[in-house]
Parts: sequence; structure tokens; C-alpha cells
Amino acid sequence: MPTKDLDLLYEINRISKIHTLQRDDIDTIMIDFAARITSTIHIERLSVWIINKERSAIVSMGEYDLPSKSFKRDSVLNESDSPNYFKSISENEILIADNVYESEATKELADTYFRPLNIISLMDIPLRIEGRLVGIMCFEQTGSKERIFSEKDKLFAMSVGLVFASNLEARQRRAIQHSLDKELKEKDILIKEVNHRVKNNISVISSLLNLQASKAKDEFHAGLIEECKNKINAISSIHALTYRDNSAEVNVEELVNNLINELHDFNTDSDHQVQINVDVAPILISVDKVIPLALIINEIITNAYKHAFPNGEKGLITLKLWVEGETNILTIQDNGVGFDPNIVKENSLGIEIIQGLSEQMDGIMTFQKQNGTLFSLVFYRWIFFRQWFCIYSKKQVR
Repeated sequence: MPTKDLDLLYEINRISKIHTLQRDDIDTIMIDFAARITSTIHIERLSVWIINKERSAIVSMGEYDLPSKSFKRDSVLNESDSPNYFKSISENEILIADNVYESEATKELADTYFRPLNIISLMDIPLRIEGRLVGIMCFEQTGSKERIFSEKDKLFAMSVGLVFASNLEARQRRAIQHSLDKELKEKDILIKEVNHRVKNNISVISSLLNLQASKAKDEFHAGLIEECKNKINAISSIHALTYRDNSAEVNVEELVNNLINELHDFNTDSDHQVQINVDVAPILISVDKVIPLALIINEIITNAYKHAFPNGEKGLITLKLWVEGETNILTIQDNGVGFDPNIVKENSLGIEIIQGLSEQMDGIMTFQKQNGTLFSLVFYRWIFFRQWFCIYSKKQVR
């Protein structure tokens, strides 16, 4: 193989190993890159141009002149001044002009670019990323003697252009990734700040309710305020667990156990002994369903403590949550006095709240008088089962 062919292959191999544009010192890298290329292919100038965002001009990323070893950047060539040139580089894989003053594709740039730089011949390689033109690499001959670029020159130039475009794409991807990482970090900080403020606001509301409860004139209104405070405390606990890891899903086993412990501590005293058995599968549930689910559990358990065991009777509440096919099933049963849901429903705000929360989850709820009271809630696991599940569940309930 001739020495020149070996030199070309050697340079292509060297260029493919460098991570052009990876570092911040782009000018130094460009000068080193251009100096090797111009010496290898025996031309006087090498320049790289990037198309601007508006795609109305090209801006030089680097222009290297071998005889003077000078380097500059940020020159601008507008498409409006040279439409034929822009059209040619957009449509062709390679643009060659043995004489830039005679070629229809390049002569528009004679006075603005070629004559000031004493350029006579050029070979331009379009730089593309995923088929989209992003720039041009220009191999330019100066002086009065025209340069006839050989097939080997063309092959070398196109190979260098492909390697450079690949490195350019890598830089673009790194820039996008850096931007995404920055945005994610800022979002994470913002979410933490929002959650911190929500937590503080809930604490303020709870404190205001405590103050208001101390001014209640009778037990009935004090009890209403206490119920509201209980619901707010439940929301606070849900919020703390739900947004602790900024996850789209929450382990409902941990959530339910924490909630039941708080409800048990709040409602149990020396005159009111109620045991709660919990059997919850380690299910992951989306955040939009966790909050209404936890509020439903809070409401059912609280109502059982208040109404199922009058006169301080001992009792048992059993909560189960498990997966069956593509649905989750929640049951809460007490062995208390029971009630007729058809009679109570008309005057019960609690049942209306539970019904509304169930609908928010696209779930189907039922109450049954069965050795006390049995509450059931069935809700789908995945969004694409929504229509099927709702139709199926309504048929089953009927």
C-alpha cells in the first residue's frame, strides 16, 4: 500500500480515537485537529461551520490557516446572501469546486469570503446527525493554482466528516444530558421545598384546630373539630410517607401499618379496648390512589371505633388488602353491633365521603351487615384495565 494511503488511514484512525469537543478548551482541540488534517491532505485551510438555530446562516466553529498557523471562529455566512450554496450543501453528500469563482454553487461567496481569504478551490462535506444537516466541514486550497481533489481525497474527507459528526453528536447528547441532569436536580430541590412547606402548613392547620377545640362550647362541636383534626393528621402521615422518596408509587403495606398504629393510639383508652388485625400484601400503588385509599381506611376505622362498640365494649377490627388478578381488594370488618347501610346512608356524611373517595379511585365499594359490618373496596391495578374493570365490577355488584 502506498505511503500516502497509509498516512490517510493512520490519521482517520487517530481522529476516531479522540473525543473531539468533549473538553471545554474547544479552540485548542480544533487547532490540533485542523493542523493534522491540513498537513495530511496537503491543503492550506480547514474550517468547520455549524448551522444556527434559525437555519438561516452558518457560523464558523473554527477556521484554520496552515501557512500562517492562524485560527479564528464565529464568522457568519447568511443563506440570504448565498442561496445556491446552501441548497447545494443541503442536497449533496459532497460539494467540490475546482474553481470557486466559476462554480454556480459557490460563486455567490466570491467577494464576501473567497477573495479576502485567497481561496481558489474547495471540497465541502456536509455534517449530518440522524440525517439532519447540522454543519459543513470545508477543505480549502488557497493561491492561484486550482486543486483537483482525487477520489482518495474525497474518501478521506468524507471519513473525517463522519468521525467529526459522530463526535459532534456525542457533544450534543452530553449537553442535553447535562441540561436534563440540571433540570432534574432543580426539580428535586423544588419538590422538597414544596413538600416542606406543605408539611409546615398542615402543622399550622392542626395547631389552629387545637386552638379552636379549646374554645368549643359543647362536646358535639368539640367532637367535630377533633374529627377534622384526625383527618388532617391522617393526611399529614400520608403526605410524609408518600413524598418521602419522591416516587410515583408507594408501598401500601408500610402506609397502612403506620396509619393503623396512629389510629389505634388515638382511639384506644382504658375504657375502650379494640384490637386491630392487619393483613396487607406488599403492594405498590400509584400516588394518586394512595391518598384516597388511606383516607377511606381512616374513615372506616374511625367510624368503627366510634359506633361499632358502644359502652366501651371490647371488639375486633380486621383489615385485609390483597391482589386478585388485575385488581386490588380491600376489606375492613368489625364484630360490633353492625348497621343497616341503606338507612344510615341517607344521613351519613361519612358514607358520602367514602363513596366520593371510592369513585375518585375508580373503585367499587359495598357495605354489608355480617356479624358486625363488612366494608369492601375493589379497584383496578393498571390504567389500561379501567374500562373493563368498571363494567365488570358493576355487573358483579348487581
